[in-house]
Amino acid sequence: MLRFVFLMVWAFYCSLAWGQTDWFVLEDIVLQGNKKTKDFIILREIELRKGDTLVEAQTFEICEKIKNRIFNLNLFIEVEASFETSGEHSKVLFVKMKERFFVFVAPILEIGDRNFNEWFYDRNKDFSRLNYGIIFTKRNMRGRNETLELTAQTGFLQRYKFAYKIPYIDKKQIYGLHFYFAYTQFKNLAFQTENNKLAYLKYDENLRERITTNFKIRRRTGFYQWQNLELHFTHNWVNDTILLLNPNYHLRSQNIQKYFHLNYEYLYDDSDFFSYPLKGKKVLLRASKYGLFPQDNLNLWSFYATLQYHKNWNEYLFSSWAIGGRLLFHNGQPYTNAQALGYGNDLIRGYQLYVIDGQHYAWFKTDFKCRILNFKKDVKFLPSQLRTIPVSVFPKIFFDTGFVRDNVFFSENNPLANQMLWGMGAGIDLVTYYNSVFQLDFSYNRLKELGIFFNFETSF
Repeated sequence: MLRFVFLMVWAFYCSLAWGQTDWFVLEDIVLQGNKKTKDFIILREIELRKGDTLVEAQTFEICEKIKNRIFNLNLFIEVEASFETSGEHSKVLFVKMKERFFVFVAPILEIGDRNFNEWFYDRNKDFSRLNYGIIFTKRNMRGRNETLELTAQTGFLQRYKFAYKIPYIDKKQIYGLHFYFAYTQFKNLAFQTENNKLAYLKYDENLRERITTNFKIRRRTGFYQWQNLELHFTHNWVNDTILLLNPNYHLRSQNIQKYFHLNYEYLYDDSDFFSYPLKGKKVLLRASKYGLFPQDNLNLWSFYATLQYHKNWNEYLFSSWAIGGRLLFHNGQPYTNAQALGYGNDLIRGYQLYVIDGQHYAWFKTDFKCRILNFKKDVKFLPSQLRTIPVSVFPKIFFDTGFVRDNVFFSENNPLANQMLWGMGAGIDLVTYYNSVFQLDFSYNRLKELGIFFNFETSF
């Protein structure tokens, strides 16, 4: 009753503020197209309930938010939301969806290096550095957005992995659980950094074996806030040959490195599309402790943060900026935990071929882009889940800068730490179905190097 009174007062206030009195009562919410997905998974993303009083002027914004939230579940290839009149002062919300494929048995064929550019330019497009195998993924198990993943991979890197994700374990849909186990073998291993590039050793025998387990509890409050508490266990074994080449690969030249790792993470993300955001903001805060017990072979504290902001100036023009960094405090830092800039999205564009080791680092990225194409193409001979191919094309300009502080691994052979770095350029992004992103960048950096680089995910 209090909720109804509040909504009525709020609707009346909004009508006065906007100089109009058009309002309606939400009579019902109708879901269409979710043949597999349970209704409550979708309704979790809709903040409305039957009987709510809404202002007419807000319907477009409400529909856009609902559409984006449901699309970000990664369960549907198409989502539409609209209100339809059912009475003089009542409407029905219709949400129409087209589900994806949920079962994938697919071959693995991927590059074993950090990114495509390292493989293409520095590894001479060596096909022996490819990973291949098979991955079985069953998404949306029981219609509850649960995911089972089994991986068997060989080639450049041998890996066997089991993972299971349960987004919600309680009726209020707040708490979830994730678990994975992985066993990895390396016969081709990056054992040190030379000239700010990874130096590899190839061997007939295993150079490294790694066992990792992870148990995560996730808490989601509202629509945009997540908190994760993770407990990891890692067991690394390395061949004596690696320790001869790099005695600091593990601390005190030990073959075995094992430790527990506790990680707390806070995430706020109201981006319109997680895979390629054009509007919204994202805040990520992470605190990690490597080594929880006296017998652990590692003792590190890590504090990491990123902030992103994306703005749509109009239907065609967009800008993005992001800032991030890490503080790392240690009682001995081995090479296995030296990664700073050059990995994943902790990268300054223009330096895709380099890695920079260290303890503390920070980076800043900015984009300005326009959308020149945005359409959908139906290919009739494909299955219904693949038939509609969306295509969006964004030319862009960008500028990135960053800095790594290193007092452990810095040397004349690795000169990029302890100095300000920057890169700039122009590029073009292609966004298509199943959240696929393809980027082509033309860049120039502080080293006066021109480069053409490819990327297969967003830079933010």
